[in-house]
Amino acid sequence: MYKIKISVVTVCLNTVDTIVNTIESVLCQTYENIQYVIMDGQSTDGTLEKIQQYENNPKVKVISEKDSGLYNAMNKGIDVCSGDYIIFLNSGDVFVNNTVIADAVAQMTEGVDIFYSNVIKIYEKERVVEKYPGKYTVFKLLMMGQMPCHQGIFASTSILSKYRLDESYRICADFDFLLRCVRNHVKMQYLDVDVSVVDCVLGISSQNTNLDKMRAEDDRSIRKNYPLMYYLMWIPKKIVRIKGKRN
Repeated sequence: MYKIKISVVTVCLNTVDTIVNTIESVLCQTYENIQYVIMDGQSTDGTLEKIQQYENNPKVKVISEKDSGLYNAMNKGIDVCSGDYIIFLNSGDVFVNNTVIADAVAQMTEGVDIFYSNVIKIYEKERVVEKYPGKYTVFKLLMMGQMPCHQGIFASTSILSKYRLDESYRICADFDFLLRCVRNHVKMQYLDVDVSVVDCVLGISSQNTNLDKMRAEDDRSIRKNYPLMYYLMWIPKKIVRIKGKRN
């Protein structure tokens, strides 16, 4: 019986202190049909040397070359994936346990292009399990300026290859990718599985200094894909953001 193949992609640049934990969390998975692609941006701090220790593993494919940013590297990763579905796991992030992929695949149903699941977010002072069940469809989440984390998304390789990540976005290309998928009626399904532990201290979209840039990119994507919704939501969204800054 054919088993779904999962490609895991890790993009990294000078993350010598975190890359091994991420790699080990992938390679310890009990699910056998995995490809692991590591996209290194030509690190100079010893990261590449640590990655190269795993090159003899038949599941691992290492590519070290210059890129023009995170989403450029992610798109390059898509191009070399051979799996049916791809999940992106940043350096520093880890799978919750060694049965995560097996547990997720067991819930997958045929004909679905994007599966989104739970993630555990680590902040400076708290640990939060982020779930998206029930009434919170992907569309509603995106309209609220939220989204399922890409570290909990299994997207079909064909859909990622078709829509790709728009590299004109520096922080929110994954948000835009999901919104375009919703607009084009790509079938999505929620999996009630805690998939990844996500670093929300060092993550680019989690840093307060990037908050205004992130909101501007979210707004640009909504305006492009759902212009009516953008203008209907403009005033209430503005009020919420002003109140948030005051608090």
